[in-house]
Amino acid sequence: MASHESSKSTWPKGARAAVALTLDNMGEAADLNRDLWPKSQPVGAHHSVTKVLPQMLGLLAKYDISVTYFIESWNLQIYGDFIIDHIASAGHEIGWHAWQHEAWNRLEDESEERENFEKSFGKDGIGGFIRAGAKGAGRVERYRGFRPPGGLIHGSRTLNLCTEYGLRYLSPAANEAAIIPSETGKHSMVILPFKWATVDAYYYMDAFAELRRVKAEYPAEPQSPTVLVERFKKEVDLAIERRGYVSLLFHPFLTDQPERLDAMESVLKYLVEMRDKGTIWLARNREIDEWVREHPSLLSDDPQWDHDQWR
Repeated sequence: MASHESSKSTWPKGARAAVALTLDNMGEAADLNRDLWPKSQPVGAHHSVTKVLPQMLGLLAKYDISVTYFIESWNLQIYGDFIIDHIASAGHEIGWHAWQHEAWNRLEDESEERENFEKSFGKDGIGGFIRAGAKGAGRVERYRGFRPPGGLIHGSRTLNLCTEYGLRYLSPAANEAAIIPSETGKHSMVILPFKWATVDAYYYMDAFAELRRVKAEYPAEPQSPTVLVERFKKEVDLAIERRGYVSLLFHPFLTDQPERLDAMESVLKYLVEMRDKGTIWLARNREIDEWVREHPSLLSDDPQWDHDQWR
């Protein structure tokens, strides 16, 4: 947040911070990409979709919260009806999360990166999905935002591809929301980042032990849902104090335990409390993107990229 904005609210209706609740990953996509899915096991009935997501979506409906769900394009062919009938129709934004959850920083050259864009935006991805004319397909719009799996991008190469494919905002790992002028001159790119401290995987997964060590905030061992709730609330409070933006991130496959679902509900209750007081603007990323484009002085041009890796 630019320091000259700290003296007054610039968010809608006098809110002191913008908060985006987001979801990442769907179904088998990541396991397939990492060769972890049993070849003998069919796809299309992953427990995180059939059991966990309905519970999460039920909580969101209970508290009247709309989210941005970054979904791998591969899922459009596998879980298309579910995406239409239970996610898009409920008012949630569908964002892009690569084709099949490829670690974006490992796409070594532009041809690999471009291939992922082409497949995800083409007939096998969102382009074909929208044009198919299936039941309710019109409710799913072309992607506006991209969250790169792993949080890292390839600098201007990725930003230019995002501009070329009509994306308006990017949600990588970084510390500050920002607006970056485009090298192509077409339009600027809004950066609506996530911090690792507001990602559930940072607390729950063994694989994040090294990142916890690098950040020097928590022990290497996975942390409890209680720790997550406390930190998520703290990060919201910091955003309010700084009149800034914060994104909170949950993964359905990690919310498959009652205590973790309870933790998510505790966070939702806090967000609703702050929303109903008018303290925060709880919105989808697409609306936040639109707002900051109308109020560009709200943000600086430096996202303060976070280059730390968890694997």
